[in-house]
Amino acid sequence: MNTAQPPATATPGPVTAPAVPALEILWPRGEALRTERSVVHLLGRTSPGSTVRVNGEPAAVFATGVFARDGLALVRGANRIEVAVTSAAGALTAQVLTVERVAPPPEPQWPVDAAWLDGGSLQPADPQRLAPGEAVEVSLRATPGRRVQASLPGEPWQDLSEAAPGRYRGWLRFATPREVNPAPVQVRLLPLPAAAPPARQRVRPRPAPRTLLALTPGAVGQWPADPSRLFAVGPEGVEPTFGLHEVRLGGPALGELPPGTLLEASGERGSHLRLALAPDTAVWAPRSALVAAPAGTRVPRLAFGSVSVTGQDDGGDLLRVPLGAQLPYAVRVRRDAGGRHVLEVDVFGAHHAATWITHRRGPALVDELVVEQAGPGRVRLTAFLRAPRLWGWRTEAAPGALELRLMPTPAVDAAAPLRGLHVALEAGHGGPANLGAVGATGVPEKDINRWTTDALAEELRAAGARVTDVRPADDNPTLRERVRRARAAGAQLYVSVHANATDTAAGFLRVRGPSTFYKHPPSQPLAAAVHRRLLEATGLDDQGLVGNFNYAPLRLLTEMPALLVEQAFVSHPGDEALMLDPAFRAALARAVRRGIEDGLRG
Repeated sequence: MNTAQPPATATPGPVTAPAVPALEILWPRGEALRTERSVVHLLGRTSPGSTVRVNGEPAAVFATGVFARDGLALVRGANRIEVAVTSAAGALTAQVLTVERVAPPPEPQWPVDAAWLDGGSLQPADPQRLAPGEAVEVSLRATPGRRVQASLPGEPWQDLSEAAPGRYRGWLRFATPREVNPAPVQVRLLPLPAAAPPARQRVRPRPAPRTLLALTPGAVGQWPADPSRLFAVGPEGVEPTFGLHEVRLGGPALGELPPGTLLEASGERGSHLRLALAPDTAVWAPRSALVAAPAGTRVPRLAFGSVSVTGQDDGGDLLRVPLGAQLPYAVRVRRDAGGRHVLEVDVFGAHHAATWITHRRGPALVDELVVEQAGPGRVRLTAFLRAPRLWGWRTEAAPGALELRLMPTPAVDAAAPLRGLHVALEAGHGGPANLGAVGATGVPEKDINRWTTDALAEELRAAGARVTDVRPADDNPTLRERVRRARAAGAQLYVSVHANATDTAAGFLRVRGPSTFYKHPPSQPLAAAVHRRLLEATGLDDQGLVGNFNYAPLRLLTEMPALLVEQAFVSHPGDEALMLDPAFRAALARAVRRGIEDGLRG
């Protein structure tokens, strides 16, 4: 599933390049022949059917001719590694590598008897605006055992504590509740007091010890509470996160907020604004996704007065919450103590005033609606369902209201559960630049995904399903475009097919096997059923059923179950050889189809 790999040419089916050398060392080579590590991992390629010995010991050789040997021990200095290949015809080819193990460079030694301050270690590095009473962390490296102080703009000096030798840290707050314009934090290293000379001893005057001063790269200011500091969600919408972090695929988010939603800013850090949804709830969003609200706009504070649920002709339900303004909201599905799905909607900037909860036209899915004050400025609508499982939901910002469409579970024939079901398939990655991961053979992941997706499409169609390919041929639509295509086609289930990869620094043979991912709880039963079938069909290591995965199509497609299948690891030469075998891909596609059928039967 990784990206940014070098281009390669691929052909469907088992890879047997026309000019495979008798012996090619893929790793280590170049700069990797000189290392500080105590072991080296060997990867190479030969003709299929050959046997390989490394320093006299057998190495694993796979159907593609790729071979690997992990954990070759290295002593300090030059290490001789002999690789001997015997072809299927009995021809012997040998090659000797010399891998040099060198000593790691010494750690930089800072003086302990001289005053110094490491300017590159100063924190905060990003501009920040704090709320009154909020603290900012100030830290740096400096001479051990000294007195180090810091000062916020307009504030007195405060001592920092020495958390470890030469590492100083403290949490500073503004004493005033007023607004403070951002400015760097001042930091100083105070000199040691001069020792008094012995009595009646003449000494030559010495210059006064010098105080070291520095400014942090990040400026710090303060924003008091101000209901007029409003921003509106821009035309592309926004998905606020619960904190600032470096997490693959963006990390958990509140949910997508539509354009025009009004949000009150209570802080700033770097390129992100902190947004106060309620006194006990704040989220972060990139400033670039927001626009300043017109002057004079006030943050809406509404009474949550009524809600209705109406049965729909398609067998689903429509929840409607009348709202006088476009308030932020969050939707989630959880399981109750009995394992049944429960849908919850939090509306922020509102208080509970609902004495009118209406059920119209016999709701098919919702048994009861409950409204409560879940926290200050936060009203919660809970929909208790008749069936134990919810298929999906779709949130829409209608004029003057928030609407949620609850999707009915498709009718299933136990003998042919896929008959009539509309499945959207996505072959991960695609196009000339988005290759995905690339293994030892040079075949890019996008092609492996394409071939398996084609096999899965045949399986599903043969079982009576309708199939829409949202990434046909070698197309590379954006992830949001893939979502749009699935919705436009009227799909009822989304399956994304990928091949995994991992860092091989710890070995080429360390991690292998399938995994299955989903985001929202309604997708879990199908994902779990598919994963069980994958393990049964492949016999490979179990890399897990992974929930809350933030891949964009899984996150955005709430109206249908959406899952992502990682077939195996292209970084493992054995897994890669399997995925290049059409028979394995057919078995894997069959396992996914059977897993979907299991999940549909319940």
